[in-house]
Amino acid sequence: MLADVVHVLPHAHTLGGTERTVLDLLDSPELNDVSQRVVFVRSGPFTSFPESLVLTSQEGGWQRLPSTVLAVAQARPKVIHSWLLQGNLVGAAARVLWPLSSLVTSERNLGHTLTPAKRRLERIVASLESVATANSSAVRNAAVQRLPQRERKMRVILPGIEPPLRPARVVPTTAVMVGRLHPVKDHSTALRAWAFVRKENPGAVLTIVGDGPERSGLEALGCSLGLQDGVRFVGQTDPRPHLFGAQVYLSTSLAEGFSRSLLEALLAGVPSVASAVGGVAEIPPGALHLVPPGNDHAVAAVLNEVLRDADAQTHAARMADVVASRFSARKCHRAYRQLYRELGVS
Repeated sequence: MLADVVHVLPHAHTLGGTERTVLDLLDSPELNDVSQRVVFVRSGPFTSFPESLVLTSQEGGWQRLPSTVLAVAQARPKVIHSWLLQGNLVGAAARVLWPLSSLVTSERNLGHTLTPAKRRLERIVASLESVATANSSAVRNAAVQRLPQRERKMRVILPGIEPPLRPARVVPTTAVMVGRLHPVKDHSTALRAWAFVRKENPGAVLTIVGDGPERSGLEALGCSLGLQDGVRFVGQTDPRPHLFGAQVYLSTSLAEGFSRSLLEALLAGVPSVASAVGGVAEIPPGALHLVPPGNDHAVAAVLNEVLRDADAQTHAARMADVVASRFSARKCHRAYRQLYRELGVS
């Protein structure tokens, strides 16, 4: 099966920001003249990806890696568009097999998890890429700092999404967090801050949407802080009922390339509080409340300030239009279409 563009993703097990970005590109009217396919490095269910567009099987584990590389090369794409380090490595290997393609790599985080071994692999990828993309200036700067030779190849394409649709049913909550339960998201700081918030707002409830390796530990921490009635862990589910039912959105990440969940909250007109890390510098001034990472007292103070502010919802709704103009799906997808055109996809 031939394709203009083959996207290479680590997996489709969970629909994180990167997976959802590729889904948007596959379905974008701005790219309806581009033949796109997708492969996954790791086996597992395709989740929301149409099977007709997937070149790899759901089975096989890591032993299927050579066939995954071969599947990309056999599609003879004009562009191999790889995402995150695992995808970038497979994309680089496929370009060796099919050197007539261009390799577009995608950096989506600040490199905070890169071990020395992974940095060596990153250098290999950089030697084979045609263009490197980043989803924020912070991500670009971090990548260039690690490998200065990437500067001439690196370009920033800001995220762009459609505003989330309000569901028929909303779930009232005081605050909501959306994201995988991973140490980098620092939910523990959020829980400690929430214990302080509850002193001023005894009935306040924090809803945490998402799942991951930290869940049992976070649930235990919540109990130790006396938050049995103050925190709800709802797992991996549609966040919109909780998002539209919330008085405030909270992100306490220690590192973040660009948070799609935060962007969705802003576009939904929800007052938002976020750690001053990574891509939040791209958000228009005044659209959200910034807090220092890891500081539970500062987080609690700002949350209480927002909850006291009778005009917070009105201001957030007004700023949603400003955010939408900067992060429109059309603008983002046109940027990718222009990139593909530059690389020979007519």
